[in-house]
Amino acid sequence: MGFGARLVAPGDVGGRAGMNRERWQRVKSLLSQAIDLAPPERDPFLQRECQGDAELLHEVQSLLASHEQAESGFLNKPALELNRAPQVPTRVGRRIGAYNIIEQIGHGGMGEVYRADRADGQYQKEVAIKLVRGGYDSAAVLERFRQERQILASLDHTNIARLLDGGTTEDGLPYLVMELIDGKPILDYCVDRELSVNDRLQLFRQVCAAVQYAHQRLVIHRDLKPGNILVTTGGIPKLLDFGIAKLLDPTQGAEATLLGAMTPEYASPEQVRGDPITTASDVYSLGVVLYQLLTGKSPYGTSTRSPVDLNRAITDTDPERPSTAVLARRQDAAEASGGMDQSARLKLHRRLAGDMDNIILKALRKEPSRRYLSVEQFAEDIRRHLEGLPVLAVPDSLLYRTRKFVQRNKVGVIAAALVTAAVIGGVWMSLRQARIAEQQRIRAEKRFNDVRKLANSLIFEIHDSISSLPGATPSRKLLLNRAVEYLDNLAQDSGGDIDLQRDLAWGYERLATVQGDTTQSNLGQVSAAEESHRKALALFEAVAKANPHNVTDQLNLAMTYRMRAFFDVYVPPGMEEIKRALAVTDPLMITDGNNVEVKKERAQEYEILGSIQDAVGDRLKAVDTFRERLRLCEEILAAKPDDPNIQQRIAKAQVVLGEQLARFGSRKEGISLLDQAIKEYEVLVKETGNPGVTRDLASALSRRADTELMNGDFAAATADFRRPLELLARPAKLDPENKMLQSDVWVGEFEMGRALAVAGKYSEALPILVRSFDGYKSLQMEDDVGPGPGAMQAWIAEAEAGLHRFPEALNSYQQARTILKRDESSYDDARCDIAMIGTKIAGVLVKMGRLSDAKEEYSKALDEAKLPFSLEHMDIPSLIAGADAYAGLGDVALAMARIESNQQARARLFSEARDQYRKSLDLWKRVPTPSRYGPNDYLSRTPGDVAESLAQCERQSSLVLQPAK
Repeated sequence: MGFGARLVAPGDVGGRAGMNRERWQRVKSLLSQAIDLAPPERDPFLQRECQGDAELLHEVQSLLASHEQAESGFLNKPALELNRAPQVPTRVGRRIGAYNIIEQIGHGGMGEVYRADRADGQYQKEVAIKLVRGGYDSAAVLERFRQERQILASLDHTNIARLLDGGTTEDGLPYLVMELIDGKPILDYCVDRELSVNDRLQLFRQVCAAVQYAHQRLVIHRDLKPGNILVTTGGIPKLLDFGIAKLLDPTQGAEATLLGAMTPEYASPEQVRGDPITTASDVYSLGVVLYQLLTGKSPYGTSTRSPVDLNRAITDTDPERPSTAVLARRQDAAEASGGMDQSARLKLHRRLAGDMDNIILKALRKEPSRRYLSVEQFAEDIRRHLEGLPVLAVPDSLLYRTRKFVQRNKVGVIAAALVTAAVIGGVWMSLRQARIAEQQRIRAEKRFNDVRKLANSLIFEIHDSISSLPGATPSRKLLLNRAVEYLDNLAQDSGGDIDLQRDLAWGYERLATVQGDTTQSNLGQVSAAEESHRKALALFEAVAKANPHNVTDQLNLAMTYRMRAFFDVYVPPGMEEIKRALAVTDPLMITDGNNVEVKKERAQEYEILGSIQDAVGDRLKAVDTFRERLRLCEEILAAKPDDPNIQQRIAKAQVVLGEQLARFGSRKEGISLLDQAIKEYEVLVKETGNPGVTRDLASALSRRADTELMNGDFAAATADFRRPLELLARPAKLDPENKMLQSDVWVGEFEMGRALAVAGKYSEALPILVRSFDGYKSLQMEDDVGPGPGAMQAWIAEAEAGLHRFPEALNSYQQARTILKRDESSYDDARCDIAMIGTKIAGVLVKMGRLSDAKEEYSKALDEAKLPFSLEHMDIPSLIAGADAYAGLGDVALAMARIESNQQARARLFSEARDQYRKSLDLWKRVPTPSRYGPNDYLSRTPGDVAESLAQCERQSSLVLQPAK
C-alpha cells in the first residue's frame, strides 16, 4: 500500500531546512543525554550545551517532546498489541462519495483498497478505492496520503494506474478513486504466459517508460517491485502505488532518509544506508526486478536471509551474474521459472551471457554514479541489445563493435571478407611474382591498379553512399582506414607516382573529416584528425609543386591550408594558414576567375577568414568578409544554377552573415537573412532528406532564436530552440558514436534552459542547465563546440543568482572563469567572457554586501575588457562588459555613499558614482541596438537601466548633500 511511518532526518517532513550528517549526530547525542536526565534537569542542560544555537536547541527540544509523548502510550504497549492493526468495521456495502463498496481487494500496513462501482446512475464503471485504515489517521499518515493523491494527479501515462477522483469520507479520511487494474504481477504474468526473454524485455521497457515519465515530472517512486507492476490481460503493464513516492524540488538537494518506507528486497544500497535518494535509486530497483524477471530469483540469493544479512548483501555484496545464476539447481528458481530442465537452463544461460549480464549488473552497481544516468538510458540499452547494436554497458572496443556488426550483417560481411581477402591475396602474389619474372609484370600492374581502384572506390563511392546513414560514422572510419592503408602500401612501392600521391592525400583528408571535423558527422577524435590533415598537406604540397600550372592541384593545396586554418581558428597560427590559402587562390582568381571551382574554394576561404577575424575581435571586418563570401556564392548560382549544393552553400553563407549582423550591425537585416536561409533549408530537407542539411537547419534555427532573445521575443525564441532538439533527437539516438550530434543535442537543451533564464524563469531553467552541462561533459570532447563549458557553467550561476542563491552563484561563476582562463590567450571571445563574468561575480558580491571585494572585481573586469583595443576595433562584447563594469563601479560608490557618515567623503562618493555611470553610458552609445540579452550571449544592463541609476544617484545626492536650513 505504501503507507508506512519512517524515521527521517530533520528537513524531510513539513518543509523544515535540511541537515547534514554531522549535525544530525550532534542532535542525537544531545537527545540521548537529555533523556537520561531527570525532567527538571533537561532544560538547563540543553541551554548550556547548545550555547545560543537556537536552531539546534529547538530541534532537540522538539524530538524530546515527541519522546515524552511516545512514552505515555506507544512505548508502554506490548509488542503484540502494536503489531495488530486496529480493528475497524468493514466498509463493504457502504457508500463513499458516488461509489458503492463491493468488496475489499487489498490491504497493507495502514491502507485498504476496495472494489466499488458507480452508485449515482450517471454511468456504469468499476473502480478501485484506496483510503487510510481507521486507527492510522494520524496527521503524518494523512499528509502522506494527500501527497500520493497530488503525485497521481500530476501523472497521466498509459503504463501508470490513473487517478480518477478523490475526496474525504464522512468520518474525515481522504480517499482515492483509481483505475481498477484487472491483471497479474509482472513475474506471475511472464511465468503463466511462458514469455520468451525478448518478450519479457519488451514488457520491461514499457515499465521503464512509465518510470521515466514520472522522473521527468520530478517524481521518484522508491518502492518499485513486481507486486507494484500489474500486467493486464491485454499485455499492458501498469505501475501502481505511489504512496511513498517523493516529489523532487530541483532547487534543493536530494532527500536524506535514515529509515525510508520501502520493500527491503528491492531497495537500493543508498535507501538501506539512509543516504540521499535520487532517480538512480529507481534504476537500481528496476535492475532487481529485471534480474528476477529473467532468472526467476533475487540477486541476493534465497528469501530466508535475516534483515541484517539482507542489508549487508544489498550494500556490500555484488550480485551473481544472471547467466550464472540460472544454472544453479535451486527449488526457488525452478518454481519461479516454471520448472526449467537442464537443457532450458543452458539455453537461457547462453541467451543472458554477455550484453544482458552487463546491462543488469550496470543497473545494480552499488555506487549510484556508476549506474545508468537515467531509466531512459537503461531502456535504450535494452532496445539496442534487442536490435543487435552495441550497448553502453559493455566497454567499447573495435573488436566488440565489429562482432556486433557481423552479427547483424553476417551474409554481407562474409561476402565482403571473401572479396577483400581475394583481392589482397591476389595483389600480394602479383607483386611477389613481378620481382621474379618479367612475365608476371603485366599481371602485377593489373593487380596494383585493382587495389588502387578498390581504395578509391572505398574513399569516394562506398564511403559517400553510406555517409548519410544513421549510425554509419564508425563504419566510415573503418572503410577510410583500410583505403588509406592500401594506398599507403602502394605509394611506398610506386616510386613517387604523383597520381597515387594525390589519391592518398584525399584519403587522409576524408579520414580527418570523419575523425574530427565539427561541421560534419565525426567521432570527436580531433587530435587524430589534425595528424591526418598534416599528412594530407605534405602530400598535396608535393603534388602542387610537381604540377604548378594544374588548377586542380593548386586548389587542393589551398583547400588543405584552409582546413588547417579551420582547426586553428582560435589560435594564432590560424591567420597565417588562411593567408597561405588566399595566396594560392589570389593568382587563380586573376587567371581563372570565372572557374566555378576556384570561386567555391575562395568563398570557403572567406568563411574561415571571417571566423578568424571574429575570433580576434575584428567583428566589423568579419561582417565585410562574410558579405564577400555570400556574393561569391550568388555568382556561382548564376553561373551554375543546377549545382546541387549551391543552394545549401548560399543558405549557410546567409546564416553566418545574418548572425554576425544581428550581433554587431543591423539586427533587422540579420534576422531577414536568417529567415531566408531557414526557408531554403526547409525546402532542401524535404527534397533531399540529407542529415547534413538537417543539422544546418537546426543551427540556423538556434541562431535565429538567439536574435529573437535579443529582441525580447521569448515565445519565438523558445519555439526556435525547441525545433533543433526535435530535428536532431532521432539521428543522435541512431548514431551514438557521432559526438557532433550528441553535443548538438546537449547544446540545444542548454539553449532551452538559457532562454528560460533570460525570461526570468530561473527555477525552470536551473535543472535543465545543470542536466545539459553534465551530459555535454560526459562526451569528453577533445575540442569544445557550441557555447563551451565556461559559458554553460556561467549560465548555471546566472540561474542560481536569479534564485538568490548567492554563495552557490559566486562559486559557479568562479568555476566558469577558471575554465575560460585556460583559453584566455587563444581567442577574443574567451577574454570577453572572462571580463563579463568578472562583472557578474562583482554583482553577486554587491548583493552579499561585500562592497570592497566587488569594487576590486569590477576593476579587474575593466582591465580584461581592454577598452582601447575594443574601441579601436569596435569589439562589441568587450564594450558591453566595460559598460557593465563602469555601471557596477557606480553602484558600489553609491552604496558606499549611503553608509558614509562623513559629509565630505559622501560627496566624493556621489561624484564618483555619477562619473562611472556616465562612462558606462558613453560606451553604450557605441553599441548598435543594445538589449538586455546581448551579442556576447549574456544578460547585462541596458542604457536605460544605467540612465535610471544615474538619475537616482542625482536625486539622492541632492537630498543628502543639500545644506541644512
